[in-house]
This record gives sequence, structure tokens and C-alpha cells, in this order.
Amino acid sequence: MGKRNRAALLPTQLPQLQNLIKRDPKSYEAEFQQQYRHYQSSLSIFCLKPNEEAKEFSELVTFISQVAQCYPTDTAEFPQQLVDLLQQHCVVLNPEVRKSFVQALILLRNKGVLDNTRLLPLFFTLFKCRDKQLRELLYSHIVNDIKNANLKAKNNKLNRSLQSFMFTMLESVKTGNSDENAVAAKKSVDVCIDLYHKNVWNDAKTVNVIAEACFSPVSKIAVTAIRFFLTSNEEKEESEDEDEDIPDLKRMKQASVYTKKTKARSRRLEAAKKKVSKKAKNSKKAESFNFSALHLLNDPQGFAEKLYSKLNAKDERWEIRLLRMNLISRVIGIHQLSLLGFYPYLIKYLQPTQRDVTMVLVSAAQASHTLVPPDALEPVLKAIANNFVTDRVSNEVIAAGLNGIREICARQPLAIDETLLQDLTQYKNHRDKGVLMGARSLIALYREVNPEMLLKKDRGRSATMQLKDGSAPRLQFGAGEGDGSGLKGIELLDEQENQGDEEGDDGWEGWEVDEESSDSDEEGWINVSDDEDMVKIAMSDDEDDEKKKEEKKEKQPLAPGEKKQRRIGKRQLRKLQDTEEISEEQREKLRQETEARREEEEKKREAMLKVASSRILTPADFAKLNELRENQEIEKAAGVKRTNDKSNDDNQIDESVILGARKKAKMDYEARMASIQEGREGREKFGSKKGKERGSTTNREKARKKNFMMIAHKTSVVLKGKRSLVEKQKALRAAINKQKKSKR
Repeated sequence: MGKRNRAALLPTQLPQLQNLIKRDPKSYEAEFQQQYRHYQSSLSIFCLKPNEEAKEFSELVTFISQVAQCYPTDTAEFPQQLVDLLQQHCVVLNPEVRKSFVQALILLRNKGVLDNTRLLPLFFTLFKCRDKQLRELLYSHIVNDIKNANLKAKNNKLNRSLQSFMFTMLESVKTGNSDENAVAAKKSVDVCIDLYHKNVWNDAKTVNVIAEACFSPVSKIAVTAIRFFLTSNEEKEESEDEDEDIPDLKRMKQASVYTKKTKARSRRLEAAKKKVSKKAKNSKKAESFNFSALHLLNDPQGFAEKLYSKLNAKDERWEIRLLRMNLISRVIGIHQLSLLGFYPYLIKYLQPTQRDVTMVLVSAAQASHTLVPPDALEPVLKAIANNFVTDRVSNEVIAAGLNGIREICARQPLAIDETLLQDLTQYKNHRDKGVLMGARSLIALYREVNPEMLLKKDRGRSATMQLKDGSAPRLQFGAGEGDGSGLKGIELLDEQENQGDEEGDDGWEGWEVDEESSDSDEEGWINVSDDEDMVKIAMSDDEDDEKKKEEKKEKQPLAPGEKKQRRIGKRQLRKLQDTEEISEEQREKLRQETEARREEEEKKREAMLKVASSRILTPADFAKLNELRENQEIEKAAGVKRTNDKSNDDNQIDESVILGARKKAKMDYEARMASIQEGREGREKFGSKKGKERGSTTNREKARKKNFMMIAHKTSVVLKGKRSLVEKQKALRAAINKQKKSKR
């Protein structure tokens, strides 16, 4: 009787039937066929009125999606029927019914019944629906599904098809129904950005799809794409969230010794061990440095020009124009483009009263590079100097102007003329620290790049000596290009091959030339003068032989008129340049040494040019060059200071660099009291306990609560019992007066 009752209830109890089918599909095939026929009849009725709420039909769809893998032949058309329903009636469907259809398709995809090439394009089109919960569900599934599809290897077929589909969706915003297509295009761009940050879609096609979104007529899409290019490349990895709470493994081991042994505790201990070992393994991995997305643009010049044309339209808010301005400057600086109309556009916004003027100064600095003609940047510098560096503005404005001029001149030193530079350096003794530091940083910059433009008193000893002996750097527009500097380390490859050809020569050739010089470094030879005290420590038994060799060298006679030639190292050279009083003989020696060094550098550059122009680099050579660049990136990331390396790969300037050092404003009374109260938070156990509810009692209060036998022997108690009547009256009167005073 029980079995027959259960069989009678199965057609109405779908969850129970679903459970039984998953356990034994063959035994309940007839019941499934009955429900599937019911689904087909309900489907034909539902297609007549798709906008109605069909709760029973949704339950049937959920039931069939749960057991579809048990009857693959019978349910072969079921996924495509759901896909067709959503494609035709996605906008008019009831939200609950539409959500049940989407969940059924996701379930079929997770079980491998449905292919993602059929499902994902449909989900992108479903972004048009005005249903926030549905869009969040679709977004999370799309990102996870694409990530899992590219987990073991890149699924290029799926990636290309989806990227092309997203590109068509972005184009549809310009032509189709903007309200519906804009939402779908916005979510598609979000998917691309999320997958790029997860290193799933980090190729050039993805970047150029997002770059196309920068020109979208919908402001939200354009701002999302622009912010993607302006963000830094360092994104938090997903594993950081897992490593936030690292368990104390030592404490857990200690606790397991003295507590009761249970399976749950042992499982927790093993899980903690795995977590700690995983963190240690991840910490040993080498840091990965990805290229910025701006490096992957197909046509940077065309991209910058289209952005500039959108910027000139002036049909957007100031915040969006500022973002476009920043992005244009970044593209110009990284790719060293020529967009001469951008600089006059910036001049009209270079006013101290302009909103977000520091970001305009940042854009002007980022758009400067060595290939920009100085005539294009000179009006920008004059506008900054006339509007910012004057006595009519505050000290913070002057400091911002000086810092902005310094950042532009660091990228194109020829942009400023000598008169303006010397005028700006007069602020080096200003009373404000920010202005003072801005002027002195400008002086320090031109001491290295072109000291001749500074006043004599601002050049410094080293630059003055370089100008006297002719070794000071001379700037020329466009100099340094085409000298093989793009192939860093190519001369090292040539030297390595020469060392490999000469067997038995471990790089010791040429050491007899400078026998009396000390150890050498990468910059050159270092000599120590004879009159300096030297402390020599014998490291072997050959000390006597070394002394005999030195005596023989000293006894060798020189030819008449011949002088002992000695080479000056770079450190000794700097030391001589810094000294003010040097003899004519030392000056002549210094001049000869600088000329020799200049010839060496010229020969080295010619050798590098010869190798770059006459040699065909193999893939192994390019791998070596890439390794050298990676080492340089690792040194930058590790914070290693490098001389003569002022260029940033992304050419990005922080706004704080323009603002400079700022004095902290003096707080008023209310601000000081608020700061004091904020500092007292969480410090209840410190300070006075007066007036607090919970606190220790005084000794007098404790004495009142003591047992009489403990204080009966005290002098005060004994004398109290021997008081006379007059003394008792006086004490009582004093107590009454005290109570009256306390009540007032």
C-alpha cells in the first residue's frame, strides 16, 4: 500500500522524483517520460503568452535540468529550446521565470551537457534585461566560465569568438537601441577588464576592444574604459584574500599535545599546515611584471588623435575631459608621439583658479618627451611661470608651478630658455619650504643636464670644472636617437662572445696597462695617491716575493724626459674636480684624462652601433636582452637606486609630486580637542579613574567594612570609647555641620 501511495504522489512531488531518478535512472524512466511530455505540452502553452508568470512550468524546467544527464537522448533538444526561448522573449519574460531558465542553463553547462560557445553569447545578450540580480548572476558565471576554460591552456577559439562578439556589441551602441545595448556593452567591458586583471585575457586584442570603448557615445562605458588605462598595472591577486588570516601553526601544535585528540582538530591542523606551506611556496615565486595595457595598443598615434578630437568637442563634463586629458598625455609620453595641438589646448586651463589644476600640470608633464619640439613646450612653460610663479599668489601655488616646470624640463630640458630658468632659480632662498625645494630641485636638474644655462654661483664645483675642461654635457634636439639605445645590453652580448672565443683568457687582458691602480669598478679605474697611508695585510706566504717585485719596479730607470704615466679613476677624478686649489700640472692632467675618457665612450658607442647595424640577432640574443630588461625591472621594483635613470616606463606622475612638500595647517581649538578625544579612544585602562563607575575603594571605605575584632586594638577605637560627654557633643556637632555643607 505504501509503494502504491508513493507512486501516486510522484507526479506531483518533483523533488522526491528527482532524488529517486538520480539514484536509479532506469527504474523511474516511465515517470520521467510522463513529466517530459507534460513539459512539452506546457511549453507550447507558454509560448502563446510568454509574459505570464508560469510557476509550474519553471519547476518542470528546473526538474529536467537536474536529471538531464541521466537521459541524454530524450533531453537532447531541451537545452536548445531554453536558448531559443531566452533569445526570442528575454525582454518580456517574467523575472522569476527568466531567472529559472538561466539557472537551468548554468546547471547544464556545469554538468557538461551544454557547450559554452552556444551559451556565452546568449548570456552577453541577456545583459540587456533590466534585472540587476540577473546581470550579477550572468556576470559571475561568464567570468568564472572563461577563466576555467583557459585554466590549463589558452582556448583561443573561444576567446576570439567572444572578443569579436563584444566588439560588435560596442558598435551596436552607436546604431541600435541605446538604452538596451548600452547596458549590455557596459557589462561586456567590465568582463574584459576583469579578465585582463585576472591574467586570463591579457593579449592585445582584449586591450584594443577596451580601447574602442573609450570612444563610446555612452559616458559610463567611456569612463570605465579610460579608467582601465589609467590604473596601475599592479593588481591584487586572488590568493591575497586567502592569505590574510594565516593560522598560528606553532600554537596549534602546542594545543594538540595537551588537548583531547579528535578528528576535527587533526583536520584543522592539517589544513593549517597546507595553508602555511602554500604561503611559503608563493613567497618564493619570482615577481611577475606585466606590460602596461597602453603598450599593447595597435595604433597609438591614431588612438591619441581620436581621443584629442573627442576632447575638443566639449560636450562632456569637466571630470570626463580631465580623464581624457590624462590618458592622452600618458599615451604621448609612453610612445613618444607627436600631437602638437594638445599643448595649446592645455594652456587655457593652466590657471591657479582652475578646478583640478594639479592634474592639468600632471598631464602637461606626462605629455613631454625628448622628441617634442622645444617651441611647442615653451609657451606652456611661460604660461605656468606667468600664472603660478608670481608674488600675487600663495606659496603653495608657486611650489606647484615650480614642480610642474621641473617635471616638464626633466623630460625636455631644451623647452626653457636661459633667462626664465635663471629667474626661477632666484626662489632658492624663499622662506617657504615648498618653494625653496622646488627651486633647488630645478637647479639640481640643470647641474646634470645643462649647467651652462645656470648662473655661475648656482653651477656648483663639479659642473664648473666640467665647463672649464669641456666635458660638460651639451644638449641637442633629437640627440641620442638611432644609436642603438633601444637594444640595451647588445655590447654585453658581443663581449661575452669574445670571451668565449679566447680559451684560457678569463678576461685578464690589459691588466698590465694600469699596474699601479687599485681595484676597478664598472665606472672605471680608481687610483690612490702615493702619500696616502696604506695598510696591507698579507694573505699568503708570498709576501717577500711581492716586495721584491715592487723594489725592482722602483729601481727601473726612466728615459730622459719621460714621466711615469698613471691613470686617474673616476672617483679620484671627482675628488680633483671638487677641490678648488689645484696646480696647473694637475689641471692639465685632468684635461687629458677627461679627453681620454670621452674618446673611450665614443669608441664604445661606435662599437655598439657597429654591432647593432652589422649583426643579425638570434632568438637567443633577444632572450638575453629580455633577461637584462627583466633584471632592470626587478631592481626598480625592489627599490634599487639607479643613477641616470629618471625615465619611468609608464611615464606616470603622481599628483603629490606636483604639490610638493606642504606645511601642515595650524589647527584651531575645536580641531585640537577633537584630535585629543580621538587619541583617547580605546585607552580606558590608562589615566585617572576618578568619576568612573567601576573602581577601587579608598582605605577609609575599606576600614568601615572591616570586622570589629580586627580594629578593636587600634588607638583611635580605644580612645573613642573613653571620650567625655563634651567631646562626644563636639564630634556630633561637627558631623551635623559637615552634612549640612555637603547638601548645599
